[in-house]
Formats: sequence, C-alpha cells, structure tokens
Amino acid sequence: MAGGFSEVSLAMFTALSPAGALAFALMAAYLLAHAKRMDQTSWNRVSHAFLVPLGVVWMGFMASATHLGTPANALHAFAGIGRSPLSNEVLCTVVFLFVGGMYWLYTYKIRYSKALAQTLLACSIIASALMLWFTAFAYSVSTVPSWDTWHTPLNLWGLSLVAGTALASCVLRVLLGRSSRWSCVLRRVSYVCAVGVVLLLGMHARFLAGVENNVAGASQAVPWYGVVIVLYAATSLVGLYVLGKAARREGWRGAVMGGFGCVLVFIATFLARLPFYFSYLSVGF
Repeated sequence: MAGGFSEVSLAMFTALSPAGALAFALMAAYLLAHAKRMDQTSWNRVSHAFLVPLGVVWMGFMASATHLGTPANALHAFAGIGRSPLSNEVLCTVVFLFVGGMYWLYTYKIRYSKALAQTLLACSIIASALMLWFTAFAYSVSTVPSWDTWHTPLNLWGLSLVAGTALASCVLRVLLGRSSRWSCVLRRVSYVCAVGVVLLLGMHARFLAGVENNVAGASQAVPWYGVVIVLYAATSLVGLYVLGKAARREGWRGAVMGGFGCVLVFIATFLARLPFYFSYLSVGF
C-alpha cells in the first residue's frame, strides 16, 4: 500500500492540470466559434486571460515534479516515451504547455496573424485532449488491480470536467459580463457533472471493497472514502452555487466571488483524488 507526500503531490497534479487544460480548450473553442464576429480588442482580452488556465496547469505540473524527488528528475521521464504511460503523460503535458504558452505569448504582438492564432488554438485543443487521454490511462497497470479499472479514467475525466467547466465559466463571465451564454451553459454543465461524479465515486468505493491480495484489501487503506465523497459533494456544490451567485454581480466583487467558488471546486477535486492514490494495492504481497 502507498501513503505519504507523493500521493498528495500526484493528487494535486490530477486535480489541477487536466482541469486547467480543459478550461483552456473550452475558452479556445469559444474564440474559434466567435472568430468572425469578435472584434480584436475582445479577442485579445480573452486571449490574455488564458494565463489563468495555463497557470493552473503549471501549478499541477510543478507539484507532480516533486513526486520524482527533484524537478530535475522530471527530465528522465522522457526516456520512456512510447512505452511508459508516465512518460507519455509527461510528454503530452509539456506539449500542451508549449502550444498553449506559444499562443498566449503570440497574442501580445502588436500585429499578428489571426489565421496563425486560430491554428495555434486548434492545436492547443488537440493537445489538451491528448493530455486528458494519456493522463487518464497513465495508471492502467495490470499488476495494480485497484488502479487498473474503468473507474480510473471516468473518475478523472468527470472531476476534470466539473472543475474545468467551472473555471472556464468564471473567466468568461468576468471578461464578457452577464450576457455570456457560454458561461451560463458551462456552469450548468458543471452542476450536472458534479452529480455524476458523486455517483462514479460511490461506484469506485464499492469496487475497491472487492479488491484484495494475499495481505490486505484495497478498501482497508481508504476507510474514509465515504466521508470524502460527502465532502466532495458538499464542497463542489457550494462552490458552484457561489459561482452562480457571482454571475449576477458586476465588477471586482463578482470576480472575487467567482474565484472563490472555483477554489472550492478545486479543493473538492483534490479531496476526491486522494482515495485513488491511497488505495494502491499490487498483486501478491
């Protein structure tokens, strides 16, 4: 069984980075959908705000580097590209950060090609999708039955969808005002997905009860899983409620309130990721 700081750092990575990448992709999709009727000033305002989801991805990525001992050791992960799920996960994260960062920096030019900007946006959406895919399947290891299950990718995608849509909704709401239909739709998606995630976590907890080796059972390492599910449901729904209230306020009060709601959702996401790592159980002894 596992336990300790490494599990916390990995939980931070999977709570922050996939959700940040998804929020980036949703904001990129908004720009591409409104490319023809959006003035340059509004385009640049949204583009510069990509710093928020990029910052979230960077925070998670730096937290994951501590799992490898020192940030410098993260470079060794590239040695297994193509054969190691961990290496593929790191590579896709780096590619996304590179493409997304390039777009963000490019839009600070006084004059830039909108066609090239749209191409970079499309590439960033693809990169975020690859990152979400490889991160979700990075733990598909046949010798770890508590991780090698369909619950693993679905739980990560569900949690990322709740937090990612919440973050994108908050940023777009601050930038575009209360008239933003995208912000409203994304916020509603977050509510629906949060309920779905609670059900998925409950199914995962039930699954772990039947996983054991010659020494112990996976559920014995996380007897507090039920408490975490309740905390996730309460914290995420309160965060989304605060986010909804913030959407009705203008100015800095709405921005601060929305940011607080997003923080609550990410805290809930982090809590929900902990049982997965602490339930590590290998085959045999």
